[in-house]
Amino acid sequence: MKKECTEQDLRELARSAQAVFEAVTLTEAPLCDGWQDDGLRVDYELRNGRVDCVLHRRVEADGKCWELEMCAPLAGNVLPEERMTPRERELCREDMSHDFLTGVYNRRYLETVFAQKLEQCAAQGRKAAVALVSIDNGQKLRDTYGQPVMDQLHCFVGNQWKKSFDTPATRVVCRLTGSIFAVGCLDADGKQLAEEMQNLYQQMPRECITTTGMMRRVPFTLSCGAAGLEDVSAKNWQALYELCDARLREAQNAGGDQMRAE
Repeated sequence: MKKECTEQDLRELARSAQAVFEAVTLTEAPLCDGWQDDGLRVDYELRNGRVDCVLHRRVEADGKCWELEMCAPLAGNVLPEERMTPRERELCREDMSHDFLTGVYNRRYLETVFAQKLEQCAAQGRKAAVALVSIDNGQKLRDTYGQPVMDQLHCFVGNQWKKSFDTPATRVVCRLTGSIFAVGCLDADGKQLAEEMQNLYQQMPRECITTTGMMRRVPFTLSCGAAGLEDVSAKNWQALYELCDARLREAQNAGGDQMRAE
């Protein structure tokens, strides 16, 4: 599909797809939010004694967000996960929880598994904190060096944080979208997490050596917004995320290369 498309293009695509898929629908959806795993989703559904594979594709066109749903039957009447061995199911769950590019956890893991742990901490009166980290001037870096170099930079930054936040039960780093990462830490308040991350950032290399094309050094800085459960009245993931996002924006608007934790 071409990068820029219109509603008419999508309707023509839906009509042509009917020759391949059993059912095709095109509907207007809420505005796309930009998360990297929302553009394409694959579901398996048991319908009338058979298994259907359903592809959901979200595309922006003419200022609107559209969802294209295409459905086709699979052979047999058993869902794919029921055909797997326990080990295959475990590996599949691991794959679904990690960002395909950087190898750190993804947004899905953060909003399901880790968010649940965070809210359990809140219910038990324990501490928990989250920080959002963004590569400064990501679009400018992409325009200057190209997407392959940015991909390597994303991997580099993700792995720098993963060195210190790689204990799935309590300390994780996740890639949310584009150049934004999240660090989650249980049994620590916002101030403790901010201080630890600030110390780690001061020791972190500020250049990434990329090997795409000619080897080059790509300088970068990071902005960060951190908060703990003690900073929000609603003790849940959404409230904590919104406060971290606001503080991250403050850091970026102030010129970047800094931490905001209050």
